[in-house]
Amino acid sequence: MARRNIFIPIAILIIAFLFGLFQPQFFPSTSTLQSCYHATIGDSSSLLQIKDPRADQLTGELIFYNYQKDSSYGVFTGKLAADQLTLDFTFQSEGVESKRQITLTKSGDELSGEGYLYKPVDDCKKVVYSQGLGLIPFDMKLPLYLFPQMKLQQMSEEQVGWTFGPGGFKPIQSAKIVYTPTKGEPVDAVVFYLWQKSVWDVIANPNEAPDWGVMQWSDQANVFSVNGVQDCVYPNEPDCGNISEIYTYIYEKSSYVNKVPKYAPAQVKVVKTNTFHDPETGYYVLSQFNILGIKANQSYRCDLIAFDKAGKEIITWKTEGLSFSPRPSTIYSGQTNITPDQVPTVGSSSVKCEVADAII
Repeated sequence: MARRNIFIPIAILIIAFLFGLFQPQFFPSTSTLQSCYHATIGDSSSLLQIKDPRADQLTGELIFYNYQKDSSYGVFTGKLAADQLTLDFTFQSEGVESKRQITLTKSGDELSGEGYLYKPVDDCKKVVYSQGLGLIPFDMKLPLYLFPQMKLQQMSEEQVGWTFGPGGFKPIQSAKIVYTPTKGEPVDAVVFYLWQKSVWDVIANPNEAPDWGVMQWSDQANVFSVNGVQDCVYPNEPDCGNISEIYTYIYEKSSYVNKVPKYAPAQVKVVKTNTFHDPETGYYVLSQFNILGIKANQSYRCDLIAFDKAGKEIITWKTEGLSFSPRPSTIYSGQTNITPDQVPTVGSSSVKCEVADAII
């Protein structure tokens, strides 16, 4: 009887051991982590990558991309206990290395903390973020996991001059994304340009190499273009793969987010309509007008019609430009050629205008 009593606790211990050994297979833990999590707040994003989610001592990478603000990225070590994920985060922000502790709370498949709600994603490489382009009114969608290796910079006057020549046409604004490899020297991976359309129409020769970039957008006044590397310039991976992935985004129009200010109708008062003669270029009809409510640093585009003395339409044309800062309420004008026989018939004109904040 005594021997039987000894076997009972031994059997219980064996059963408990076997249950603990096989329990994760039959009853998966609710605290299992995923390898990739993504969170967004407005235009800002965060990406959490865990190398081995089942390890006792967790390691990985964490990115905080704050739209048009200081961002941070780095590596972490951590541990999950009682649905609390505690990370010791070593990060770079504006070129300065710092350390801090981060605590995230696990609830179901999600993690929360730092103001973010992290949701699991299948592939970190498929997560994109919108990179603002500074004075150029567009964002570009790029892979978020590559953010630590990419930096937006304004192009220097020297570099613009070297690209287009000291006396050549120049873009209004330019910017570039510099890629820093794991080995080797940084390279300008993407270059962006904003052009006056009149300049673009002169330089954009399809029979020459496109130093000026490939047009992604245009309106009546401006053209946005982009240029980038086509071949891998590094002998090693993962840099070749990264450059190739960036390249796939460059010429896709869906990669760009248009931030050009929208035009809105404005009230217009026609001040005067008359004609004049230029001995070299011919006869003109001129309409002078006020754009009511236009502000400094705004652009305008207007549709004009000239009528004869009986109110019949003679000719239509368009004009556009920038407001006259610092006196935007001054008189604006638009003119177009007419024939000599039309000059004595001109009686009046009408003007309809739209205005928007200027992008230059």
